[in-house]
Amino acid sequence: MPRSRATAPPIDPIEKDFLDALERLRDNVPQDRTLQANKARGRLKINVSTVAQEAGRSRTLIALENCKYPRVRELILLAKDGHPAEPRTSSDLIDKLRQEIAVLRAELKKAEAETAAHFHAREKADREAARWRDAHARIMRKQPAGESNAATAVSPRN
Repeated sequence: MPRSRATAPPIDPIEKDFLDALERLRDNVPQDRTLQANKARGRLKINVSTVAQEAGRSRTLIALENCKYPRVRELILLAKDGHPAEPRTSSDLIDKLRQEIAVLRAELKKAEAETAAHFHAREKADREAARWRDAHARIMRKQPAGESNAATAVSPRN
């Protein structure tokens, strides 16, 4: 029976590798030889290390709390604890969605702050460039037409 996917599609190939590996371990059909041996001995477990080993990727990408793939980490921890990956009740779904909204709002706030900082830096750079253009224009107006105090630039290719 196919499983319904409540999660968003993977963002990149590495995340897809992790999700595929987790699915294989859930179905108890690992491809990694060591994990196949563990399965034969009845010691196959789902955890961060085994998922990374099955995916053929580094464990550090999913092992730490603020790792590169937090969604994969969350799914692994849910599978490890024996909880279903998808919420079973509407209240669980609502709680999960509220958590996601809180995270997204925090990310949005951070992005808006960074955007404002970049905007102000751009305005400051534009004002500075205008000041230098004006200073250059003033100097050029003060010089007689035929004279130039500017040093002649020598091309490094000569």
